[in-house]
Amino acid sequence: MANAPQPRQARADEAHAIARLIDAAYQPYRDAGIALPYVSGGVADAIAANQVWVLEDEDLLGVLMLTLTPPQAHLMNVAVAPKARGRGIGGQLIRFAIVQATEAGCGEIALATHAEMPENVTLYERYGWQISARDNVRIRMLRKLP
Repeated sequence: MANAPQPRQARADEAHAIARLIDAAYQPYRDAGIALPYVSGGVADAIAANQVWVLEDEDLLGVLMLTLTPPQAHLMNVAVAPKARGRGIGGQLIRFAIVQATEAGCGEIALATHAEMPENVTLYERYGWQISARDNVRIRMLRKLP
C-alpha cells in the first residue's frame, strides 16, 4: 500500500463536492427512516478553519471533519463515498484523526454518533473509543490518547 492515497487538507473550492459526498454517505440511513441532523452543513466554514481532510484517487473517496483544540479533539464526521465503501477508507480516516489529535497534543478524542446507527458504535469501539454517555438520539464516545 505504499502508493495508497493519503488524507490531505480540503480546499475551499471542494466544499460543494464534499457536502454532496457527505449527503450521499448518509442517504441510506435517511432511506431507512433515521432522522439525522443536517450533516453536510457548515462544510465551507470547517474548511476555512482547517478542520476538513479528504482522501481521494481520481475522485473524492472520503471526508474527515476534526477539531483539534487541546486538551480534547472532536471527531465531527467521517463520511465515505458510496462507491468507495468496503475499501477501508473510513478506518484510514479514523486512524489519521487519532494521529492528528495526538500530534496536536490532545489527551482525548470525543465523538457523537446517532443511537440508531449501532454499526458506528461497533466501528469506533474497534478503534479504542468507549461510550461515555447516551440518550434516545445520540451516543457520545471518548478515546484516550497516548
